[in-house]
Amino acid sequence: MKERGINNTFKKIIYESSEMVFLADDTYPYNIFYTNESFDKIIGDKLVDKTLVGLGLDINSYIFSEEMIISFQDHEFVFNIELPQDNGSNYFLFYKGKEMRALGMPTKKETGEFFKNTHDLIAIGQENFLTWISSSVAEVLGYSPEEMTNVELCQFFHSEDLPQVQELLLGFKKGISYGHVEVRMISKNGDFKCIDWNVNYLEGIFYAIGRDITTERLVKEGLAWKNELTKLGEIVSKTGVWEIIMPENKVILSEGFCSILEMGQSDFLSIEQIIQYFLPDFRPMIQKSLTELMAIGKDFDLRLKIKSKLQKEKWVRVIGKSQFKDNATSKVFGTIRDISEENDLLSELGLYKEMFEHSPESILISDMSGKIIFTNQEANQKLGILIGSGETYKIGNFDERFVEGSVWENFLSQLARDKNLMYKTQYIKKDKLGIHMEVNCSLVEINQNKYVVSFARDISERVNLEQTLQDSSDFLLHLTEQVPGALYQFVLDKEGQMKFSYLSPGIKDLLGIKETELKDFSDISLAINKVHPEDIGLVLTSTVTSARTLKPWNCQFRVKEPANGQFKWVYGAAKPEMLENEDVVWYGYLTDISDQKRFEENLKNAREQAERASQIKSEFLSMISHELRTPLNAISGSVYTLLQDDHTSQQASALNTINFAVDNLIIMINDLLDYQKIEAGKLTLEYNPMNLKEVVNQVVKGLEFHAKDSRNKLILNIQEELNQEVKGDKVRLAQILNNLITNALKFTNNGEVEIEVRIREFLDEKIRVYFSVKDSGIGIAKEHQSRIFNQFDQIHHSFSKKYGGTGLGLSITKRLLEQMNSQIGLESELGMGSIFFFEIVFEKTKKLFVPAPQKENAAMLPFDKIKLLMAEDNDVNALVLGKIIKKWGIEYDRVNNGQEAVDAVKNEKYDCVLMDIQMPVMDGFEATKLIKSISNVPVLALSAAAKQDLIEKIDQSGFTGYVSKPIDASELLKKIKEALNHF
Repeated sequence: MKERGINNTFKKIIYESSEMVFLADDTYPYNIFYTNESFDKIIGDKLVDKTLVGLGLDINSYIFSEEMIISFQDHEFVFNIELPQDNGSNYFLFYKGKEMRALGMPTKKETGEFFKNTHDLIAIGQENFLTWISSSVAEVLGYSPEEMTNVELCQFFHSEDLPQVQELLLGFKKGISYGHVEVRMISKNGDFKCIDWNVNYLEGIFYAIGRDITTERLVKEGLAWKNELTKLGEIVSKTGVWEIIMPENKVILSEGFCSILEMGQSDFLSIEQIIQYFLPDFRPMIQKSLTELMAIGKDFDLRLKIKSKLQKEKWVRVIGKSQFKDNATSKVFGTIRDISEENDLLSELGLYKEMFEHSPESILISDMSGKIIFTNQEANQKLGILIGSGETYKIGNFDERFVEGSVWENFLSQLARDKNLMYKTQYIKKDKLGIHMEVNCSLVEINQNKYVVSFARDISERVNLEQTLQDSSDFLLHLTEQVPGALYQFVLDKEGQMKFSYLSPGIKDLLGIKETELKDFSDISLAINKVHPEDIGLVLTSTVTSARTLKPWNCQFRVKEPANGQFKWVYGAAKPEMLENEDVVWYGYLTDISDQKRFEENLKNAREQAERASQIKSEFLSMISHELRTPLNAISGSVYTLLQDDHTSQQASALNTINFAVDNLIIMINDLLDYQKIEAGKLTLEYNPMNLKEVVNQVVKGLEFHAKDSRNKLILNIQEELNQEVKGDKVRLAQILNNLITNALKFTNNGEVEIEVRIREFLDEKIRVYFSVKDSGIGIAKEHQSRIFNQFDQIHHSFSKKYGGTGLGLSITKRLLEQMNSQIGLESELGMGSIFFFEIVFEKTKKLFVPAPQKENAAMLPFDKIKLLMAEDNDVNALVLGKIIKKWGIEYDRVNNGQEAVDAVKNEKYDCVLMDIQMPVMDGFEATKLIKSISNVPVLALSAAAKQDLIEKIDQSGFTGYVSKPIDASELLKKIKEALNHF
């Protein structure tokens, strides 16, 4: 490096200086002959041509400048320059060099233009004064730059803002390098301008840029005031605003919204958080509305209920709106308003309106001109007013008295004076029909407007009733004078005195009182004298009882007829009433019931005659049935004996015909007796423990022969669960099943009869059991099914054919089931068979059924070793029964009455006793009791009476079994075998 022109003393200082220094010749191309370390490091080492020309300088451009800007490799550097002519040297001195700016920074000229034309204030200063300020200050504050430099700066600030400026300057002294402040500065014309200053502080000098924001400040303050007004308005009106940021599903809330929710100010909440503030019943509604608003832009307006953060329930009105952009929802927003008070007010007003609308009275409200401004439903209906028709009405349209204006004015004057008026009038409807009304008017004032409120009650019924009562009064007066018998008012005062206070004219004919005596006929003694002596006590006693209990008085008594001295019957009835003075008053009537009494007497005689006839009929049936059974027994026994002897096939056919006829006669006799008992109401049911399965099995087993005889198959289907003990009438149940099965066998040939018994329902301690009897017989036509349960009615009338009979079997069955609280049902089709069914509820016994152990059968005695005792008073029956017994090879002794039977048992040993029930000297019941007291011999009862009549006495007397007459030989043999096997 060249040392020319450099004092060696300063060489080291200059060379190591942080500022760039270099020297260049004063002749072209201006070679650089000296550089210091900073210049070499930043520029020189990178400079190819170390000349001023190589740096791109035109030295002529800076001849009159003290500074020169050198651009090198996208950087600009500023140097102070000393020219050769200034220091008597032949070189250029460049010193205090430093980088000015990076590439793109404005040039000095551009910077000057910028400062000259900017509208912002640019200033440089130190301490509390400015050293330089841009010329724009004249435009902003009206001062020249000279007026604001090198003077006390604080004088230009508003006194209220001066502390901010002082605080900023104090901060700079404490090391803060940047500050911002908005202050008001006084302009030259005395106005204050608001200046926004941004200040940088560097090495004791501050650089500031200020912008006039007076207009913006005013706008901002206006907006702030408006915002404040909006917030105040939201609070006063209890309103809030909301907006949903859709991508994030966040809800921005206004301060008013937060106030309604009684929560602290929040920038936003999620949609889910907002929905939780609504009561559960309303959440689906708001959820759906918000979804549709965001998805398709569907606006909504809802009234919902929320619970605030402080757990207070409120009614709110929520409105949602949307904006569209590019056919899609771009913005959703809305309002919320607390309408709790409004809702309460509307509810209250709605209640009042509903009360007015549904008032049973007509309500009309009119202005002072008489124009009707409101009518309720009752008024509209009564007056024929059509709502929504557009017609206007005045009071005079309905009340003709107010057609004249002067009358209406007088009415208003009176109403203003009295405040309330009530009057009766007649409203004329649109159809010109009149309605009687009672009107109550009031004058009310609302918002300085006066109205007439009229409550009109329809009194047409009352007016008509009053007229009717008047007419009725005249009618009743005439009626009481003409009615047969007598009306009266009778008084018993607290002193015990009795008298008539009123008697209608009919009393004259009833008691034979003359016209002249009627007005004095108030003393009770005069009436008592007319009563039959035997009935006086009854009349007085019943009257006193009625007075004490205040119950109606009813009495039948006789009074003397004045014409012939005889007595006629009178019926009296009255209702007592206790008056406030403790008097008892009867209002009643007396009427002649002599004809009724004669009718009752005739009816009583007729009833007694009917009862006697019924008794005679019952006795006749009982006697004739017994008498019929006796010859039938002889016929049946004889036929059985003949069938056991040798006979031809023709004889067998004749004997079987006789046997069949006897069986039919027996069935008819039994049916007649049962029917007679039912009609007389003497047939009663006896509920005793029984095993259901055993009863049904016994009935079916007893009819197996009948089934074989008619070439039918008898099938029983019964549940094993029915093998239990229940309470019921064993005899009548067996009779019902026997009737139905016998009937089915009768009308079926070469077919099947199926009996089904099963449990339909369990009912606590009871069971409901289903019974059915189904056959494949001839069936019953639909038109005949309603007749088959009638008495003495048959579909096939024939006593000589198979389908004969009394026609009472099904009728008796139906009546028996009705007594068991059951009904018989029928399903049948002609040619396809029939099914009869019914259900009975049985009470279960608490006894558990345990199958009885099978006894080992004792060895059956040979018939020739058996000896019987026959107690029979009828010789024919004894003869027939003897023949039957002899056919079996059994020996027997016969006695004629019960006493002889007892003596015979005492004197000789018998294997079994056949005991007739009805015998002279001693009947079978008494004889059996005595025999059982001395012997264990089995006794079989024989009787022509129905077993149902005798079963209780048979059980009590100790009989082993029972065989009805006419004697069925096979049944008798079966019972004898059972008796002998049992003992």
